[in-house]
Amino acid sequence: MAARGAQAQGLGDEVVAPGATVASVQGAEAARANPAGIGLGRSWSARITHTEEVSRGGTALNNTAAAWATPLPFGFGFSVGASFARPDALAVGSRASLGLWGSVDLGLAWSLDPRLSLGIRTRVFAGTGSGPGSAAETVDGRVAVDAGALWRPSSYGAFGVVARGVTGPQNLALGLDRSVVAGVAVRPVGTDAWTLGLDGSWAQQGNFQARAGTRLAVPHLGYLRAEGVWDFGLDAWRAGVGLEVVWGRYSAGGGAFFRSDDAAGWYASAGVDGDRGAVSLPTPGVAVTVGMNASPGARSMVRLLLRLERLSRDPSVRGVIFAPRAEVGGLAHAEELREAFALLRRRGKRVACHLTDASASTWYACAGVDRVSLDPAGGVRLQGLRAMRYFLGPALWALGVRTDFVRIGDWKSAPEQLTRAASSGPAREQEEQILDDTLDGLAAGIGASRSLGASESRALVTAGPYTAREARSRGMVDAVGTRESAERSFANGLGAGRVELEDYGPQRSRRWSGGRSVAIIHVDGDIVEGESQEIPVVGMRLAGERTLVEAIEAAVASPRVGAIVLRVDSPGGSALASDLIWRAVALANRRKPVVASFGRIAASGGYYIGSAAREIVADPSTLTGSIGIFYGKADVAGLLSRLHVGVELSRRGERADMESVFRPYTAEERRFLATKIGEFYGLFLQRVATGRHRTTEQIDAVGEGRVFLGARAHSLGLVDREGGLLTALRRARALGGLGEDSDVIELPAESGGLLRTIAQLLVSDAPGGGAPSAADSLVSMLLGGQESLAVLRWMLTVTSRSGAPMAMVEWPLAGVAGE
Repeated sequence: MAARGAQAQGLGDEVVAPGATVASVQGAEAARANPAGIGLGRSWSARITHTEEVSRGGTALNNTAAAWATPLPFGFGFSVGASFARPDALAVGSRASLGLWGSVDLGLAWSLDPRLSLGIRTRVFAGTGSGPGSAAETVDGRVAVDAGALWRPSSYGAFGVVARGVTGPQNLALGLDRSVVAGVAVRPVGTDAWTLGLDGSWAQQGNFQARAGTRLAVPHLGYLRAEGVWDFGLDAWRAGVGLEVVWGRYSAGGGAFFRSDDAAGWYASAGVDGDRGAVSLPTPGVAVTVGMNASPGARSMVRLLLRLERLSRDPSVRGVIFAPRAEVGGLAHAEELREAFALLRRRGKRVACHLTDASASTWYACAGVDRVSLDPAGGVRLQGLRAMRYFLGPALWALGVRTDFVRIGDWKSAPEQLTRAASSGPAREQEEQILDDTLDGLAAGIGASRSLGASESRALVTAGPYTAREARSRGMVDAVGTRESAERSFANGLGAGRVELEDYGPQRSRRWSGGRSVAIIHVDGDIVEGESQEIPVVGMRLAGERTLVEAIEAAVASPRVGAIVLRVDSPGGSALASDLIWRAVALANRRKPVVASFGRIAASGGYYIGSAAREIVADPSTLTGSIGIFYGKADVAGLLSRLHVGVELSRRGERADMESVFRPYTAEERRFLATKIGEFYGLFLQRVATGRHRTTEQIDAVGEGRVFLGARAHSLGLVDREGGLLTALRRARALGGLGEDSDVIELPAESGGLLRTIAQLLVSDAPGGGAPSAADSLVSMLLGGQESLAVLRWMLTVTSRSGAPMAMVEWPLAGVAGE
């Protein structure tokens, strides 16, 4: 509401609440003050504001404005609005002859970058007067255009500029005067707790106005608003104050303003937002049910963890009940959920789980919450540990196929599944060590969660599976009952309403959307050269070096990104691709902090690329290490002979056909390859030593293909911290100087395609979780289980990379029985 001394507020003035300056507004409020802010809100919003001016002669002018705004894909924002003004019948002087006028507005904004936005607003006027030549009639049918820009370099400061009436009618009686408004806004603590703004307005007629405004958050209520305006040309001032009360998604407010000519006025406003207010009247608390209808893949687990973290910051959430209908996907995923549940509890939320028929890992994820219930017809499949690998050597020999590999390290056992009938001694020793470490970690976690001694915990791991009655009698669950009764009892105990996660809108961020974010870069699947791909037929994901390097470079170049989390869920792959990614991570780490978060597996090439990060965070049960290289191919000459297929070769050079699949390596070629992969292994050691600030000798002592769980890797110095994604996210925010509620963006975009679309139609994704692939379920059923499917994927990766150095580990090495 720009001041015009003794003049009435006109059609050109912006009807907004006090304190809304051109640099501080966004969403529907920006539709009136600065169209550049239309798309900066995280959700849609609507506002309506009514003002009335009162002078000595009575009510002089009523003005009402409404707007709706929403962000659109690709950085765009759109708004539609309308305004209406009329002089009251009691008005005196020239105001009564102004007539009635209004406008319909359309706004469009585009964010070149989350910190910088441009916008335009088109206004179509309508007016009618009490007599010929009234001011309102002169603008009837005319069109005006406003343009604005908004730059928010950080959560602490913003700059805005608006050019009003760039085209269109000029009528001082109606407040239509071509002008430029520039402003700055400051948030001293980086959030909406306190916002200060200062605008300067230069009109074509020569007047200059200065406007200062503020908005102060009042906990559990809303916001106090105030402003002061000084018109230097008219030597006049106006001051206004108001209160905005927020209740969830809704807001309402009002206030008064006073002018130097003894005139006064009042305003009232109401609004609704797609997000819930961060500062609000106390609302009925909610108990949020988090369901999971399919086992989460690498990315869907990240999304679930991020949603749980957001719930932990929401004051309206009194508790969370986790009610999965599928397995959580292994011990590492269970540990990440335990970390998220612990965070919720530290922030004052109650956490419960209801299990239908729980795998060992799913029960372990819930073992430490406030209350665990189990369906009467369900059970807990906690029945010990097992490690199983398929050895296809004899089967391939029978087919006339021989695999030929050269490797560095006795523990680099990945090729053994294709070359042997059973494990080698070192491989078997390593397998036993992983089983022992898994049992120790599992027993310790169970003991801490269920208040059991070490011997009791170890016995519990191996004595199952358990029926619901047995689980209750052994203290594994706190109650037996249906999901409905568990949810009802949990919510009633908290005095809270019940809501499903997918129906519960997020809380509005207290920071400007232009603030810096954390980029989570996913390395999901086998590492290959080229672009990332997904092969739904066998549920195979390929993490392409080119795709990942581009994502890393984009995160480094983006001013929006303040820190990077490299989320690795990969058994490795191409040594060349791994080194190219390592270099990109190392370069990124010089400019922005990079924290590696290891998921279920980050071994061989997966560990290779993570070692360039500033810090490495791994779950206690993450499979990691496997620093080693192998190189090989398949020889199908015997198979072709049995099929009576002849192969004729002409060559120039002794090694021209060295990579041919129609013959084995010669003794000289094996010596040559041993030297070659020795160089690759030396480079691997050098890269890890550089990233970990150690000598190559120290890394070699834990190298040669040795695989470790995250807890042991931590004790050996290969990992900096034990923890999951949320720990890595906290460290990245701290190292980057970001707020604990800073936004997260995920890169690169997931690969699509026809096969992926068909697969998604066959199996629906889980709320808060997700299926790794629809084809996983179908192919797994045909092949006899997920283990067979994993072997098929691994064979495809190794054989497709024939003739290239590989930094890879077979997966899985070990697991919890009952998965």
